[in-house]
Amino acid sequence: MICGMVRILSWLTNAFPLWILLCSTIALFEPSIFTWFKGPLIVWGLAVIMLGMGLTLNFSDVKGVLSLPRAGVIGVICQFLLMPALGWGVATMLKLDEIDPSLAVGLILVSCCPGGTASNVVAYLAKANVALSVLMTMCSTFAAIVMTPLLTKWLAGALIE
Repeated sequence: MICGMVRILSWLTNAFPLWILLCSTIALFEPSIFTWFKGPLIVWGLAVIMLGMGLTLNFSDVKGVLSLPRAGVIGVICQFLLMPALGWGVATMLKLDEIDPSLAVGLILVSCCPGGTASNVVAYLAKANVALSVLMTMCSTFAAIVMTPLLTKWLAGALIE
């Protein structure tokens, strides 16, 4: 019985992209189903998720990531080079500035923001290096204090005052 339950839970976990697509579609047509989750609930939800991610790590995972600082540095650099460039490129390709400049600015702003808790969850589900994901999230969050406004002004400054 436990083996069957583990198999079902494993399948449900591996179907994470399906759940995201399904919930996103539902939220598009019925946002009220999801808007109850706000304010302090978001803070507590993120805290529980981050605690869960932290509990999956051990000292050897952290030690292994710290022994390869180049991977973290490359990840953070890509976060602030590739993502903003792709956001600007998509906004330009779709001519969002002609449709509504705020759409282009919004896309560029989001692409200039660092990865967050969700990237750590996806790294965990993909059986990737969670410690590296957490390290990159931490470093890019600190860098975002300067980089997000700087990149947004540079890439979207001509679209808004």
